[in-house]
Amino acid sequence: MPKRPTLACLALALSLSCAGEVGFSDSPPGGGDHLRPGLAVTVHVAPEAAGVAQALGWAGGVPGAEVRAHRIGTDFAWETAVTDARGTAYLPQLVSGRYRVAVYRPLTDAESAQVGVSVLASGRILEVAGAGTEQTMELVPNRMGLVISEVYGPGTGPWVGFSYNFHMYFELYNNSDRTVFLDGLTFGRAQLIDIAAPHESCAESARFRKDPDGIWAQFLHRFPGSGGQYPLGPGEEVVVALDAIDHSVVHPNFPDLSDADFELLGFGDVDNPGVPNLVEIGLRSWPHGHGLLFYHIHSLFIANELDPSSLERAVRHLPSGDSETIRVPDTDLIDVMWIERDDALQDQRYERCDGVVHGTFDQLGGGFLPSDLSVSAQRIRLPGAAGAAGRLQDTNVSAVDLTHGPITPGTIP
Repeated sequence: MPKRPTLACLALALSLSCAGEVGFSDSPPGGGDHLRPGLAVTVHVAPEAAGVAQALGWAGGVPGAEVRAHRIGTDFAWETAVTDARGTAYLPQLVSGRYRVAVYRPLTDAESAQVGVSVLASGRILEVAGAGTEQTMELVPNRMGLVISEVYGPGTGPWVGFSYNFHMYFELYNNSDRTVFLDGLTFGRAQLIDIAAPHESCAESARFRKDPDGIWAQFLHRFPGSGGQYPLGPGEEVVVALDAIDHSVVHPNFPDLSDADFELLGFGDVDNPGVPNLVEIGLRSWPHGHGLLFYHIHSLFIANELDPSSLERAVRHLPSGDSETIRVPDTDLIDVMWIERDDALQDQRYERCDGVVHGTFDQLGGGFLPSDLSVSAQRIRLPGAAGAAGRLQDTNVSAVDLTHGPITPGTIP
């Protein structure tokens, strides 16, 4: 196949020859480097999957990977470029600012058959500034197992005309080739610390946000069963409702969850006797009494059975008072989903921190949901043959693992 010119060879904002070294122009056309600094991303495979790169001959970098960038504080849209034969992609049009940057490399059926991996991905928040930013990113492969496949948790507001929060649900999907049991598993939400606050900078909150040893949380629910009562076969899913009732009577866009497989239970809940309950086991009950709320701005997780009294604890000092939190160990975490809203105003009003959980658990938030009562965050199907078999994508990079679409409780679209 003839060699195609790279994007770098076509970019006026870069000073390089096709055979030369990569370097950004000190004075890009169009008004100076503060206006057009640009971004170059070189992509490698993470050390944990070095065998993939070796088998596919990617010694110098990963070719054919899509690099996506979104400038935080602007309406959501990806700027994209594709890595060349050396594994480098160029986005010379980017202006200075903070960006969500995600990298996505689906493997062809032939490549996947050779290495047993379907997708590689990476993500982070980074700064683009000066005469050009060069960044290296390492891709991790998709994983198999129990996953959170869908989350529906839109907040109500003035555009609805009333406040109602009990229509939320999430869905679990067995993304493996063996039966798993839900008995005793733990559902929780990471501490919501995604912006700098007057009382706590991003650096100060990093202890809780970026802990490689686990996720810090306050509110936990436990699945019922003592072992073997709630099997979930390969390719099967279950719906967990906040309240297992028909919410469409409140608003036509809300779902009917009266046939949910499980529901959360709080101290003030109206219980559906036909639906098994997840019981609160966290440090305290969620104030409204219906169980934990999980809006489209949170990082949710599923973990093994936990005894909260045995977990490490710490105190966050907040204006409202001291707040105790516990760490769910990394060895007990099964799946994490980090959801983001398509909310440029929020990004403009506050300094966004570089993550709500450590990159080991999820590298970059995704979903990017609008303020819409009829859409949810959903995990996408894997490409190629694996996708046709019903497998869902889980690279621990929600920015590429998630999309949004019409709610589908109990169904994998």
